[in-house]
Formats: sequence, structure tokens, C-alpha cells
Amino acid sequence: METTGRIVVMGGSFNPPTVAHLRLMETAMEAADASGGVFVPTAHEYVARKMKRQRIPQDTLSEDTRLAMLATFCEGDARLSASRIQMNRKGRAYDFEMLEDVQAEHPHDEILFVVGSDKLRILPRWHRIDELLDQFRVLVARRGGDDLEQMRTASPYLTRRWNRFVAFDVPAEVSDISSSLFRQMLHDGNEAARVLVTPAVWEILDREGRVPWHSVTDFHDERYRFLSNFQQARIEYDGLVFGNAEAAFQAQKCMSEAEKAQFTNLGPGKSKGVGRRVRLRPDWEEVKLDVMEGVVRAKFTQNPGLAERLLATGDKVLVEGNRWGDTFWGVDARTGQGQNHLGRILMRVRDELRA
Repeated sequence: METTGRIVVMGGSFNPPTVAHLRLMETAMEAADASGGVFVPTAHEYVARKMKRQRIPQDTLSEDTRLAMLATFCEGDARLSASRIQMNRKGRAYDFEMLEDVQAEHPHDEILFVVGSDKLRILPRWHRIDELLDQFRVLVARRGGDDLEQMRTASPYLTRRWNRFVAFDVPAEVSDISSSLFRQMLHDGNEAARVLVTPAVWEILDREGRVPWHSVTDFHDERYRFLSNFQQARIEYDGLVFGNAEAAFQAQKCMSEAEKAQFTNLGPGKSKGVGRRVRLRPDWEEVKLDVMEGVVRAKFTQNPGLAERLLATGDKVLVEGNRWGDTFWGVDARTGQGQNHLGRILMRVRDELRA
């Protein structure tokens, strides 16, 4: 089949995508004289396993977050796109099947796959490698001192199929940049990490509370315990007075006023336990977010000292990190996954107080 253009495909975790990924794609497209480039991030399961092996599961970015970051690359260059192909595939995802899917989306283009030179030695053992090389060419990104000629001559297989490879050099200015280096710099509190990603990617990380010095992620820390619903604070809500926000919130699950009143004398831990056993009002799932926001608003508007401390958090992203797996109100600190509704409510109330 005659082709009308060339498409460069780059796979990877992109956790997160760095300036090196963008520059590498641009360089690969130049080397191949390509008309387009497609970023194909791996599925969440793969990234989560990888981060768990490295003992940093909390560093796993969600699929939507990684795609949103890659989408910012594409906004600056109409030739680029990001695909969910690997994320949508059930079971283990192999490069050959992924490239077939990309080819199906670009039936009239030649597909070239970017591979780092460090992968050349194991490439002959890849899944369906003969078919891959029959149908697609490989762009080898050569790093630093890697001797491709030595690698080729050391492998009879590579020697035999070398006509299916095109080599190009990784730009020196990004050769040492990687996602793992970025994550390590963040953990070390090194603000120079910012230059390893684009401003748009940094903004997304900051907004999600991934920048340690720009966020609060532990409401059990002595400095930020006041953000927790377990903080003792007098709260009047819906005609009753409670000793803490947790009691006020759990009481609203109840059907009768008498049941609600039992929470007025309970501590936060006891309230949470009792709240798990009450007969829920039928509309609880529909109203619980509004109830939580009302309780949190009452807590800070009725307690000026707490309001001052909330305002003192400035523009920090507030994340209710926890280790008990709550991914609705907070974020699981072990995996980094969660909707963080309590943190979002706290930030909305902070904006109201500031206004």
C-alpha cells in the first residue's frame, strides 16, 4: 500500500511527561521527515505496578491527568496528538498490537516507532518482533556514548534486520532529563524540578497538589490538624450544637431529629462509627456533598481563629491525604488516587472567607 505521510509513535508511562519527551518527539519527527506524532501513554495498571516496585505508589498519576498533560503538548503543535489506545486495551498491552491500532487510525501513513538505544539489546526478544519490523520501522534514539554499530554487530538478528532501523541523536540538552529524576527532585524539595517539565504540565501538577511546597497533604500533621473534621470545634448546624464537624456531618445521615441529637455529645471517632450504623435518609448520596460543604462552612465562619488559620494557608492546594483508602473525600496516600472532595470544599470556603 502506498503511503502519503509518516507518523512517529512514542509510547511510555509519561508519569509525568517532561520537556525531554516533547523535544525527543520533535527531533524524531525531524529525523523521519514525519507529518505527525502520536504520544501513546500506557494504562494505569502498568504505571501503578511500576511505581509500586519503586516503592513510590503515591507518585502514580491517573490516566486522565497524564493525558491532560500530553494534550498541552499538542495544543502548541497541531501535528501532535495523544491517544488512549493502550489505556482502552484489555489485558496486557504489547507494542505490536498498539502500533497496529495506530496504523488503523492512519491507514495511509507509514508508522515509525521510537525506541531508546538502551532497548536495542533486548529488542530481538520482543513480542512478535518479526511482524513488528515487517510492518513498521523503528526510530532509535541514541543517547550519549551508546555505540549503535557495536550493538548491531554483536547481534546477528539486528544485523539481519538493520534496514528497518533509523537512528537519530537525543538532543544533548535533554539527554539527562527523565520522569524519575523529576519525581526524585520533587521528593527532595528541589524547586529546580520545575524546569524539567513545561509550564502547562507544572500547572496541572500544582493544581492537583503534587508540588510539596505548594500543597498540604496531611491533615494529621500538627500544623494542619485544624483542617480535619476530627478537630474539636463548636459548630451549630441545623438547630443543633456539635463538638466537631464529623459529628455534625454524621448526624445529617439520620431520618429523625432524635437520632441526630445523639451526635451532639459524641467525639469525632465515635461519631464516625455510629454514623456507619444508622439508617440512612433515602437521598443521602444526592445531598452528602452539599451537607459536607455546609458543615465545613459553619465550622470556619463560626470559629474566627480557625478561619484565620485557614486563610493563612494562602493558595496552597489542600489535599485530604489518608491511608485508609478513602478516595471520595480525600486521596489515598499510598496510590495518589482520589477525588479529594473535602480538600476542594476547604479551598472553596477559603475563597469565600478571603472575599
